[in-house]
Amino acid sequence: MDERTAEYVLASEQFRHGALLTWLHRLLRAFLSDFDINGILGTYPMHVLSTKQWKHLSETALHTLPPGETLFDSDRPKRLLDVGAGRGDATDELAPLFQGVTVTETSSQMARRLRKQGYTCLNEDISKSDKFNASFDVVSLLNVLDRCDFPMSLLATARSALKPGGLLLIALVLPYKPFVYDQGRPRAPLERLAIKAGQFEIAAAEFVTACLLPLGLEVLTLSRAPYLSGGDAQHALYELDDLIVVCRAKDELPLIGKKSDD
Repeated sequence: MDERTAEYVLASEQFRHGALLTWLHRLLRAFLSDFDINGILGTYPMHVLSTKQWKHLSETALHTLPPGETLFDSDRPKRLLDVGAGRGDATDELAPLFQGVTVTETSSQMARRLRKQGYTCLNEDISKSDKFNASFDVVSLLNVLDRCDFPMSLLATARSALKPGGLLLIALVLPYKPFVYDQGRPRAPLERLAIKAGQFEIAAAEFVTACLLPLGLEVLTLSRAPYLSGGDAQHALYELDDLIVVCRAKDELPLIGKKSDD
Protein backbone atom coordinates (compact mmCIF):
# COMPACT_ATOMS: atom_id res chain seq x y z
CA MET A 1 0.00 0.00 0.00
CA ASP A 2 1.43 3.34 -1.05
CA GLU A 3 0.04 6.86 -0.76
CA ARG A 4 -1.67 6.84 -4.17
CA THR A 5 -3.40 3.50 -3.49
CA ALA A 6 -4.55 4.76 -0.08
CA GLU A 7 -5.99 7.86 -1.77
CA TYR A 8 -7.90 5.64 -4.21
CA VAL A 9 -9.36 3.49 -1.42
CA LEU A 10 -10.42 6.56 0.57
CA ALA A 11 -12.03 8.16 -2.49
CA SER A 12 -13.88 4.92 -3.30
CA GLU A 13 -15.40 4.90 0.17
CA GLN A 14 -16.37 8.58 0.04
CA PHE A 15 -17.61 8.89 -3.54
CA ARG A 16 -19.14 5.51 -4.44
CA HIS A 17 -22.30 5.93 -6.49
CA GLY A 18 -25.65 5.58 -4.79
CA ALA A 19 -28.76 3.45 -5.17
CA LEU A 20 -30.17 5.29 -8.22
CA LEU A 21 -26.97 5.01 -10.30
CA THR A 22 -26.53 1.38 -9.20
CA TRP A 23 -30.09 0.63 -10.35
CA LEU A 24 -29.56 2.43 -13.68
CA HIS A 25 -26.32 0.48 -14.28
CA ARG A 26 -28.14 -2.81 -13.73
CA LEU A 27 -31.06 -1.74 -15.92
CA LEU A 28 -28.73 -0.96 -18.85
CA ARG A 29 -27.20 -4.46 -18.63
CA ALA A 30 -30.22 -5.69 -20.58
CA PHE A 31 -28.95 -3.70 -23.59
CA LEU A 32 -25.22 -3.01 -23.19
CA SER A 33 -22.05 -4.58 -21.83
CA ASP A 34 -20.60 -3.46 -18.50
CA PHE A 35 -17.74 -1.85 -20.43
CA ASP A 36 -20.08 0.37 -22.47
CA ILE A 37 -22.19 1.22 -19.41
CA ASN A 38 -19.15 2.26 -17.39
CA GLY A 39 -18.03 4.39 -20.32
CA ILE A 40 -21.40 6.16 -20.45
CA LEU A 41 -21.98 6.56 -16.71
CA GLY A 42 -18.38 6.91 -15.56
CA THR A 43 -18.92 4.21 -12.95
CA TYR A 44 -16.59 1.76 -11.19
CA PRO A 45 -13.15 3.41 -11.42
CA MET A 46 -10.36 0.79 -11.43
CA HIS A 47 -6.94 0.64 -9.81
CA VAL A 48 -4.09 -1.80 -10.47
CA LEU A 49 -0.78 -0.15 -9.48
CA SER A 50 0.28 3.44 -8.92
CA THR A 51 2.86 5.27 -11.02
CA LYS A 52 5.36 4.87 -8.19
CA GLN A 53 4.71 1.12 -8.00
CA TRP A 54 5.08 0.65 -11.77
CA LYS A 55 8.35 2.60 -11.64
CA HIS A 56 9.57 0.36 -8.81
CA LEU A 57 8.74 -2.80 -10.79
CA SER A 58 10.54 -1.45 -13.87
CA GLU A 59 13.62 -0.64 -11.82
CA THR A 60 13.48 -4.07 -10.17
CA ALA A 61 13.31 -5.69 -13.62
CA LEU A 62 16.36 -3.70 -14.66
CA HIS A 63 18.34 -5.07 -11.71
CA THR A 64 17.62 -8.65 -12.80
CA LEU A 65 19.59 -8.20 -16.02
CA PRO A 66 23.26 -9.18 -16.42
CA PRO A 67 25.78 -6.32 -16.00
CA GLY A 68 25.96 -4.10 -19.08
CA GLU A 69 22.50 -5.04 -20.44
CA THR A 70 19.81 -2.38 -20.69
CA LEU A 71 16.11 -2.44 -21.39
CA PHE A 72 15.81 0.72 -23.46
CA ASP A 73 17.83 3.26 -25.41
CA SER A 74 17.24 5.89 -22.74
CA ASP A 75 16.30 6.12 -19.06
CA ARG A 76 12.74 6.97 -20.04
CA PRO A 77 11.02 4.58 -22.48
CA LYS A 78 9.64 6.43 -25.47
CA ARG A 79 6.46 4.62 -26.48
CA LEU A 80 3.76 2.64 -24.64
CA LEU A 81 0.94 0.65 -26.21
CA ASP A 82 -1.80 -0.01 -23.64
CA VAL A 83 -4.15 -2.69 -24.98
CA GLY A 84 -7.74 -2.68 -23.73
CA ALA A 85 -7.39 0.55 -21.79
CA GLY A 86 -11.02 0.65 -20.58
CA ARG A 87 -11.79 3.86 -18.69
CA GLY A 88 -8.11 4.78 -18.76
CA ASP A 89 -7.64 4.48 -15.00
CA ALA A 90 -4.65 2.10 -15.20
CA THR A 91 -3.31 4.00 -18.23
CA ASP A 92 -3.28 7.23 -16.25
CA GLU A 93 -0.88 5.66 -13.74
CA LEU A 94 1.45 4.32 -16.45
CA ALA A 95 1.44 7.33 -18.77
CA PRO A 96 3.79 9.59 -16.73
CA LEU A 97 6.60 7.06 -17.29
CA PHE A 98 6.48 7.46 -21.09
CA GLN A 99 6.96 10.11 -23.75
CA GLY A 100 4.13 8.79 -25.95
CA VAL A 101 1.09 6.61 -25.26
CA THR A 102 -1.22 4.81 -27.70
CA VAL A 103 -4.23 2.86 -26.42
CA THR A 104 -6.66 0.38 -27.92
CA GLU A 105 -10.21 -0.32 -26.78
CA THR A 106 -13.02 -2.34 -28.40
CA SER A 107 -15.82 -0.56 -26.52
CA SER A 108 -16.89 2.47 -28.53
CA GLN A 109 -18.10 4.27 -25.40
CA MET A 110 -14.80 3.69 -23.63
CA ALA A 111 -12.86 4.74 -26.75
CA ARG A 112 -14.78 8.02 -26.85
CA ARG A 113 -13.96 8.59 -23.19
CA LEU A 114 -10.25 7.85 -23.76
CA ARG A 115 -10.04 10.34 -26.63
CA LYS A 116 -11.61 13.02 -24.43
CA GLN A 117 -8.83 12.31 -21.94
CA GLY A 118 -6.30 13.10 -24.67
CA TYR A 119 -5.14 9.61 -25.61
CA THR A 120 -4.58 8.40 -29.15
CA CYS A 121 -7.08 5.54 -29.20
CA LEU A 122 -7.72 2.78 -31.74
CA ASN A 123 -11.28 1.51 -31.40
CA GLU A 124 -10.63 -2.04 -32.60
CA ASP A 125 -9.68 -5.60 -31.66
CA ILE A 126 -5.97 -6.05 -32.42
CA SER A 127 -5.70 -9.71 -31.38
CA LYS A 128 -4.80 -10.77 -34.93
CA SER A 129 -3.26 -7.54 -36.20
CA ASP A 130 0.26 -7.14 -37.60
CA LYS A 131 0.23 -3.33 -37.86
CA PHE A 132 2.48 -2.78 -34.82
CA ASN A 133 5.52 -4.85 -35.76
CA ALA A 134 8.40 -3.91 -33.37
CA SER A 135 6.98 -0.42 -32.80
CA PHE A 136 6.86 0.00 -29.00
CA ASP A 137 9.27 0.02 -26.06
CA VAL A 138 6.55 -1.28 -23.70
CA VAL A 139 3.19 -3.00 -24.25
CA SER A 140 0.70 -3.43 -21.41
CA LEU A 141 -2.15 -5.95 -21.14
CA LEU A 142 -3.85 -5.04 -17.88
CA ASN A 143 -6.79 -7.29 -17.01
CA VAL A 144 -7.58 -7.91 -20.66
CA LEU A 145 -6.62 -11.55 -21.29
CA ASP A 146 -9.60 -12.92 -19.32
CA ARG A 147 -12.07 -10.63 -21.14
CA CYS A 148 -11.25 -11.26 -24.81
CA ASP A 149 -12.05 -13.98 -27.35
CA PHE A 150 -8.46 -14.74 -28.43
CA PRO A 151 -6.08 -14.26 -25.48
CA MET A 152 -3.16 -16.28 -26.92
CA SER A 153 -3.47 -14.46 -30.25
CA LEU A 154 -3.51 -11.15 -28.37
CA LEU A 155 -0.40 -12.16 -26.42
CA ALA A 156 1.37 -12.98 -29.70
CA THR A 157 0.33 -9.62 -31.17
CA ALA A 158 1.60 -7.80 -28.08
CA ARG A 159 4.89 -9.72 -28.31
CA SER A 160 5.35 -8.82 -31.98
CA ALA A 161 4.63 -5.14 -31.22
CA LEU A 162 7.67 -4.94 -28.92
CA LYS A 163 11.07 -3.75 -30.00
CA PRO A 164 13.86 -6.25 -29.19
CA GLY A 165 14.42 -6.11 -25.44
CA GLY A 166 11.11 -4.30 -24.86
CA LEU A 167 8.91 -4.95 -21.85
CA LEU A 168 5.49 -6.61 -21.72
CA LEU A 169 3.44 -5.70 -18.63
CA ILE A 170 0.60 -8.09 -17.78
CA ALA A 171 -2.08 -8.05 -15.11
CA LEU A 172 -4.27 -11.16 -14.96
CA VAL A 173 -6.90 -12.04 -12.36
CA LEU A 174 -6.41 -15.48 -10.84
CA PRO A 175 -8.12 -17.91 -10.48
CA TYR A 176 -8.68 -17.70 -14.24
CA LYS A 177 -12.41 -17.31 -14.99
CA PRO A 178 -12.67 -15.82 -18.49
CA PHE A 179 -15.74 -14.47 -20.26
CA VAL A 180 -16.51 -11.98 -23.01
CA TYR A 181 -19.49 -9.77 -23.75
CA ASP A 182 -21.51 -10.58 -26.86
CA GLN A 183 -24.17 -7.93 -27.54
CA GLY A 184 -24.19 -7.06 -23.86
CA ARG A 185 -24.39 -10.64 -22.57
CA PRO A 186 -21.49 -12.68 -21.14
CA ARG A 187 -20.35 -15.92 -22.80
CA ALA A 188 -17.28 -18.16 -22.86
CA PRO A 189 -14.37 -16.98 -25.04
CA LEU A 190 -13.54 -18.77 -28.30
CA GLU A 191 -9.98 -19.39 -27.09
CA ARG A 192 -8.67 -20.08 -23.58
CA LEU A 193 -5.33 -19.71 -21.89
CA ALA A 194 -3.80 -23.00 -20.72
CA ILE A 195 -4.58 -22.34 -17.05
CA LYS A 196 -6.52 -24.93 -15.06
CA ALA A 197 -5.43 -24.61 -11.45
CA GLY A 198 -7.60 -22.85 -8.90
CA GLN A 199 -4.69 -22.05 -6.57
CA PHE A 200 -3.08 -18.69 -7.32
CA GLU A 201 0.58 -19.81 -7.29
CA ILE A 202 0.02 -22.91 -9.42
CA ALA A 203 -2.12 -20.98 -11.91
CA ALA A 204 0.63 -18.35 -12.15
CA ALA A 205 3.20 -21.06 -12.92
CA GLU A 206 0.92 -22.52 -15.61
CA PHE A 207 0.53 -19.10 -17.23
CA VAL A 208 4.28 -18.50 -17.34
CA THR A 209 5.28 -21.94 -18.64
CA ALA A 210 2.42 -22.51 -21.10
CA CYS A 211 1.72 -18.99 -22.37
CA LEU A 212 4.73 -16.69 -21.94
CA LEU A 213 7.87 -18.79 -22.37
CA PRO A 214 6.75 -20.28 -25.74
CA LEU A 215 6.49 -16.72 -27.09
CA GLY A 216 10.13 -15.99 -26.31
CA LEU A 217 9.30 -13.85 -23.28
CA GLU A 218 11.76 -13.77 -20.40
CA VAL A 219 9.99 -13.26 -17.08
CA LEU A 220 11.77 -10.64 -14.95
CA THR A 221 9.37 -10.10 -12.04
CA LEU A 222 6.22 -11.73 -10.66
CA SER A 223 3.96 -9.93 -8.19
CA ARG A 224 0.59 -10.35 -6.55
CA ALA A 225 -1.52 -7.24 -6.03
CA PRO A 226 -5.16 -6.31 -5.37
CA TYR A 227 -7.18 -5.33 -8.43
CA LEU A 228 -9.57 -2.71 -7.06
CA SER A 229 -12.86 -1.36 -8.36
CA GLY A 230 -14.82 1.56 -7.00
CA GLY A 231 -17.96 0.74 -5.07
CA ASP A 232 -21.70 1.24 -5.31
CA ALA A 233 -24.78 1.15 -3.09
CA GLN A 234 -23.97 -2.42 -1.99
CA HIS A 235 -20.20 -2.29 -1.42
CA ALA A 236 -17.66 0.47 -0.82
CA LEU A 237 -14.97 -1.37 -2.77
CA TYR A 238 -14.54 -4.51 -4.89
CA GLU A 239 -11.29 -6.52 -4.96
CA LEU A 240 -9.77 -9.38 -6.96
CA ASP A 241 -6.27 -10.89 -6.91
CA ASP A 242 -4.04 -9.85 -9.81
CA LEU A 243 -0.93 -11.58 -11.06
CA ILE A 244 1.44 -8.84 -12.26
CA VAL A 245 4.14 -9.98 -14.69
CA VAL A 246 6.98 -7.93 -16.13
CA CYS A 247 8.69 -9.78 -18.97
CA ARG A 248 11.17 -8.95 -21.71
CA ALA A 249 11.08 -9.76 -25.41
CA LYS A 250 14.11 -11.75 -26.48
CA ASP A 251 15.78 -10.79 -29.75
CA GLU A 252 14.02 -13.36 -31.92
CA LEU A 253 10.30 -14.06 -32.11
CA PRO A 254 9.79 -17.85 -32.10
CA LEU A 255 7.69 -19.49 -34.79
CA ILE A 256 4.85 -21.03 -32.84
CA GLY A 257 3.49 -24.23 -34.34
CA LYS A 258 6.16 -24.52 -37.06
CA LYS A 259 6.21 -27.98 -38.57
CA SER A 260 9.48 -29.85 -38.97
CA ASP A 261 10.77 -31.00 -42.33
CA ASP A 262 10.87 -34.64 -41.21
